[in-house]
Formats: sequence, C-alpha cells, structure tokens
Amino acid sequence: MAKLPLSVRLTDMFHRTAVLALFGISVVGTGSIVFNIYANSDFAHMNKNKLRFNKEDYEQARASEETKE
Repeated sequence: MAKLPLSVRLTDMFHRTAVLALFGISVVGTGSIVFNIYANSDFAHMNKNKLRFNKEDYEQARASEETKE
C-alpha cells in the first residue's frame, strides 16, 4: 500500500483531533448540565436538609410578628 502524502496525513490528523475535541467538549458539557440538574433536584442525597418554603410556617411567623408589635 502506498504511503499517503504528507498534506493528506496532516489534514487527517487535524480532522481527527478536531472531532475528538468537539466530542469531548460536548460530553463534558452534557455531563455538567445533567449533574447540575441532579444536584439541584430533590433526589440528590446532599439536599436532604435543604430549606423549603412552607406557607403555613410563614403565615404563623408573620402572625406572631404582628402580635409582638
């Protein structure tokens, strides 16, 4: 099999590098988006003690503040 010219080999090397780089960037980007969605969800174990807004507690606190005044 004949050896390919240098210009073809360089172009092929550049193309392979570009494709791998774009694929890697897209995988890392997709992974970070998926992780952020998971990390901010209620399914993540790190959010067990996450503060939640409870309207009843808010109304009670507001009523007790009004009675103090």
